[in-house]
Amino acid sequence: MTVQELRDVLRGRAESVPPANPARPAQVRARIRRRRLRRSAVAGVAVAALASAGSVLFPGTAQRPPDHTAVAVQPPPSLPESFTAPDGTAYRRVGATSMRASGKERITIKVPYTGRPLDVAGVCAGEGNHAPRFYVAGGPKQAGFFSRCSRQRQLQPLHVPASGSPVEVVFDARTSGTACTRSNAHAACVPQQDKPAEWSLAVYEWTPPPQPVVPDRPRDLPSRLDGWKLEETRSGSWPEDGDSVTFDVTGDGGKLGVDQICTGDLARRLWFNLKVNGEDTGSSSCGVWEDDEFPSAMNEIEAPAGRGVTITISLDLRGEHTNRPVRWSVGLYRK
Repeated sequence: MTVQELRDVLRGRAESVPPANPARPAQVRARIRRRRLRRSAVAGVAVAALASAGSVLFPGTAQRPPDHTAVAVQPPPSLPESFTAPDGTAYRRVGATSMRASGKERITIKVPYTGRPLDVAGVCAGEGNHAPRFYVAGGPKQAGFFSRCSRQRQLQPLHVPASGSPVEVVFDARTSGTACTRSNAHAACVPQQDKPAEWSLAVYEWTPPPQPVVPDRPRDLPSRLDGWKLEETRSGSWPEDGDSVTFDVTGDGGKLGVDQICTGDLARRLWFNLKVNGEDTGSSSCGVWEDDEFPSAMNEIEAPAGRGVTITISLDLRGEHTNRPVRWSVGLYRK
C-alpha cells in the first residue's frame, strides 16, 4: 500500500458513518477536506505495508487462518446474490467470503470470469482499523481498497489484467509495522489500537445497461464557501464532453481554489488530476452532494498578483463504464 493510498483510507474514515466527531478541531477538518480518498492531504499519516502470501481454493470458497481474538463483534449485513443498480445495471454475485480484518489475515477465492466487468463489494461491522485491499493474483497488483468499516455496502472496481476463467481474487488485510496517526505534521505519531472488525465480501459480475443512462445534472455549486467566492463554473458529462478542463486566470495576491461534484452511479470513480502552470499537484476523486452540507474538498492554489495562472484538470474514470456516464461540475473559486 502506498503512502497516498493510506492517506486515501484515512480520508474515507474521516467521512465514515456515523459522522465524524463534531469536536474535531476546525483546522484538522479543513485539512482533511482538501482531498477525497486520493484527494486527501490528511492531517494524519498512517504507516503500514502489506505482506505477501498465496493460496488457491475452490470456486466461491475461502480459507481462514486461526483467529484467537476473543472480542465479540456483531456480524455484518449479508450481501445479496443479485441486485440492480439505480441506473439499471444488473449485478450477479460470482464469489463470496468473510474475514476478520485484524491486520493478520489474507484470503484468496476463485471466481469465474466471462470478460464482463467485475466489482468487489464489502460491508463491515465493528470499529476495526484494517480495511482489506483486493486484487487479482498473478498480475500487476493494481489493488483496490475499502475506505472504512461501514454497514453500508461499498462497491469498487476490480482490475483484471488478462482474460481467462477463472481468476483468483486476493483479499489482504495484513500489515507489517504499527499503524499510527499524527494530529499535525510536527506531532508525534500515536499508535492506533487494534480493533476487531468483521467484513462480508463478494465479487460481482455486472452487465451494463443496453443504452447510456444519463444521470441528473449536479446541483449548483455554492456561490460562497468558507470565505471563497465562486468565479467560474464548467460542467459536462464524461466521457462525452472530453477529458480535460482549463482555466486561465490572473492572480490578485490571494488564493484560487478548485472544487468539484458529480452525479451518476459511478460518480465517485471519476478522478480529477490537477496541474498548475504545467506542474502536477495531485488527484482528487469527485464528491457527491447527498445532503445539505456541501462535500467540500478545495484544492488551494497560490495566485501571485499580476501573474497568469493556468489550471488544467484531466478527467479519468477508474474501471469499466460502458453506458454509465457521469455528469460533473467544476468550480473555480477565489479568496
